[in-house]
Amino acid sequence: MPGTPTGGEASGADGASFERLSPEQHRILAYASSIGSEFDFALLVAAIGLEEERLAEQLEHLVHLGVLRERVGGDRFSFVEEEFRARIYRSLTESRLRVLHRKIAEAMERMYPTPSAEVVAELGRHFFLGKVPEKSRTYNRLASENARAADDPESAAHYLERVRVDLESAPGDHRNELAEVDAGLGDLYYSTANFAAADRYFTAALERLGSAEPRVRARLLLARAEVAREKLDVETASRLAMEALQSFQAAGDGIGEARTYRLLGRVAFHRGAYREALDESMRSLEALGEDRDPRMVGELAIEIGNSFALLGPEVQGEAVDWYQRAIDRLTRAGDWVELSRAYHNLGVALGERRPAEGLEQLERASEMGDRAHDSRSVGRALLSGVEFRLALGQLEEAARDNEQAGRLLERLNDDLGLEQVEVNRGLIAEKQGQWDDAEHAYERAIETCRRFRLRADEAEVYLYLARLRLKTRNWDGSRHAFRAATNLGVSDLKPALAAQVEELRRQLALSPDAGGATPAPGAPST
Repeated sequence: MPGTPTGGEASGADGASFERLSPEQHRILAYASSIGSEFDFALLVAAIGLEEERLAEQLEHLVHLGVLRERVGGDRFSFVEEEFRARIYRSLTESRLRVLHRKIAEAMERMYPTPSAEVVAELGRHFFLGKVPEKSRTYNRLASENARAADDPESAAHYLERVRVDLESAPGDHRNELAEVDAGLGDLYYSTANFAAADRYFTAALERLGSAEPRVRARLLLARAEVAREKLDVETASRLAMEALQSFQAAGDGIGEARTYRLLGRVAFHRGAYREALDESMRSLEALGEDRDPRMVGELAIEIGNSFALLGPEVQGEAVDWYQRAIDRLTRAGDWVELSRAYHNLGVALGERRPAEGLEQLERASEMGDRAHDSRSVGRALLSGVEFRLALGQLEEAARDNEQAGRLLERLNDDLGLEQVEVNRGLIAEKQGQWDDAEHAYERAIETCRRFRLRADEAEVYLYLARLRLKTRNWDGSRHAFRAATNLGVSDLKPALAAQVEELRRQLALSPDAGGATPAPGAPST
């Protein structure tokens, strides 16, 4: 039976040691381990240059030794133990590995004149490890483009990193080409929410360019501004955006101006200046002129919808219309990440009055996030559905979704998302009557809001804390939290909470003084 030692010979990593293998078997396993954990018989023949029958006999012997396993059909083999394959591979010198990988790559080129995406990636790997930089760059660039087209930015970045290594070691001046690669890596890492890496590559691209290519510099400055906004550094985001705007205006680049105004609108929205955010978005729409690219219009429609959503209930219909417009444009453009955001924000807008309908839209947002391999979109959709599930009495589902979102967003170091996880923990604990847990969760959320200057979110959490303390008859603590919420401008920053603000104000007016003992009548329910 394959995998079982015969004739008393040892097998696998425990026994089929290097001493028990013949020099020819060593050579075969060196090639096989360089190909990978699995390999095709035809590729091994082409790379190693042995006669087919002789190679087949040796492979048969290695199968009986328990080193290899033959797949159904006899055309493909695999190592029984990955550790044994790795041990063989690690025993090879760098010069030997360079030769092996080059010969494997050359054999693959002959076998696959029109390679598939999978073969292109393997050609890139073998030429890179075989130290053939020109072909490595060609195949790894193509592999990166294929991965990006397949919505796999992590793999796309991995292949492009190889291109960067090859360019840095190549003779001659490759500054412009390296700047292009750095910019591409910045875009890819930004799409995976690895903002530290994205900023590092955008900065490297700017340094390589110097004062050359003003339009490209402006785009990179705007990219760094986007990273700063994602990291909740609004001062840096505004400064870099204004620097980019000046360059775009000097170059007469309307599209660049439109993108910059959009970013400035998002920064204003973050500060709670919703009217200013709307004005910046309208400037962006105007700057587009006749170039109404569906993706850009779709992205901008989300920002306009966001502003209307927080300008009061009387314009909620406008917000919904803009979100639906965004969904139409982004569906046509096939931008799944932004489409997820559009469905997300539509779900939030609808869910305030119709929680079940809001959850339906958030489910679509999660589906689009999965399609784009964007864990952050999935996590944010789960987060936003927690309040709706609580409103529908789905307490267990709310807790499940919140913790799943927390795990996703913690891996991404998403501070803004993790702040909402804490708020949700407070809401869930409050529903469960776990008052201390709820208060501690709200306090942790407030600390995060202060650290990142999230004024609107801080005001909302203070309101929740005031409501909680009223329930536990902590009258002074409730008044203190309520004053903090109103001083921050909770009614203006969060118009949907205005009714809750007035109800809590009424309850506090009826509550006893700090030294009293009479409970407040009719404490609000959740």
